Amino acid sequence: MKKIQITILLLVAVFSLKAQFNEFELGKKDVYFGIAMGVNVGDFKVIHAKQQATNDSIRYFKPSFGPGFNLGIICNYQFHKYFDLRFIPTLSFSDKGITYEDLNHTIIKKTISSIYLDFPLQLRFKSDPIKDFRVYVIAGVRYDFDLASNVKARKADDIIKIGKNDAAAEYGLGFMIYFPYFILSPEIKVSHGFINLHTPTPGLIYSRTIERMYSRTFTLTLNLEG
Repeated sequence: MKKIQITILLLVAVFSLKAQFNEFELGKKDVYFGIAMGVNVGDFKVIHAKQQATNDSIRYFKPSFGPGFNLGIICNYQFHKYFDLRFIPTLSFSDKGITYEDLNHTIIKKTISSIYLDFPLQLRFKSDPIKDFRVYVIAGVRYDFDLASNVKARKADDIIKIGKNDAAAEYGLGFMIYFPYFILSPEIKVSHGFINLHTPTPGLIYSRTIERMYSRTFTLTLNLEG
């Protein structure tokens, strides 16, 4: 008798959980929140300055990828069965590198560290559900404010000055996995900055070789929403 009662309770629990899944699927919950945790790698797209006598001590340089991580708060508005509008304020840490070689073939590596306040606005398109699983794509724009910008530094002569403000276009894809009380969404996205971050300073040896710099970032994020 006890076994029958336990079996009935389990069946009720399963159907109850399935109803909670359907609440998400049918779009009954328009607004929900969550946490975004991720890692990123980024570099710069660099436009070389025209070679002049002022920068001939550097014979070669190239950007290199550096690691970072980010933590954000998700605000999601499900305004259609297939579409969400997402705002995800994020604190992001990022290191990007530039490797130089001088006329003596000495290699110098410069690391540019940034602490960003990111404010992305995204549109998400979701597929039809496959049981408790969905695929989605995202696209949007993002404004970044660099708390660690060195644009006002004066005394060092071996730095590269980076501006405080950046804006980027971003796009990516992910998977929504529905659980009873939350949605787990692994996501990968790419962003391309369209504001020149470089502040020209002819007196700085590593800066005067560069005309323009734009940010590029690859991010792998784990979203928990519910």
